[in-house]
Amino acid sequence: MSEKLVSALVREGLKVASVKHSANADLGEVEGKDSWKHARAGSDPVVLMTPDGSVVRVRGKITIEGIVRMLETSFSPDVIVIEGLKGGPYPKVSLGDIKPRKGTVMSNPSANELVEYVKTEVAVERALRSLPGLDCHKCGLDCRSMAKAIVEGRRTVQHCKELASVDVSIKVGGESIATGRFVSDIVNDTIRGMLGSLKGYEDGKDVEIRLKAKSERSRTGRSKRA
Repeated sequence: MSEKLVSALVREGLKVASVKHSANADLGEVEGKDSWKHARAGSDPVVLMTPDGSVVRVRGKITIEGIVRMLETSFSPDVIVIEGLKGGPYPKVSLGDIKPRKGTVMSNPSANELVEYVKTEVAVERALRSLPGLDCHKCGLDCRSMAKAIVEGRRTVQHCKELASVDVSIKVGGESIATGRFVSDIVNDTIRGMLGSLKGYEDGKDVEIRLKAKSERSRTGRSKRA
């Protein structure tokens, strides 16, 4: 079913990534090979590159959430198909005699039913990314319900009362923070006003600012000097 799902989604024009979970799979490391020697020496991760593709070998266990974040950051797939993992926070589909667990959205669906469900969810996620994510209910709905209404043609993105006139994104620790019209306008106007006097700044161009957290050592040193 997973292979058929991936093939069907790719035919629909979606970019698909896959994760296969196994409790006792052979990782394919061959003793004596260079990649094995690198791992044994302490490299983590080890990447094997070939003309046909690349394989990343990471030492130890990675959570499924960490793998999903890596795939989203590096490859921006529309869909991530996870096979064999019964736990985790993601929507689940039970097949055959597998009993539904918490988070199960479908049980023994047909291939067409599953493809339609995924296509709808992708459309909702895309619509959701165009909304501020504040769940302010000023439009009468939370943002996910609003996104679903947009996909179904009952609303448009312009019905959002907090839709910003400028595109501002803020992340803290890699996690996005929801911003509405007021915050987006304030951040945009303040930062562009501050940068206006700097050499190299050009109005109308994208601006990216990254603030790194100070190390514990730096904070300790500053407090001693104070």
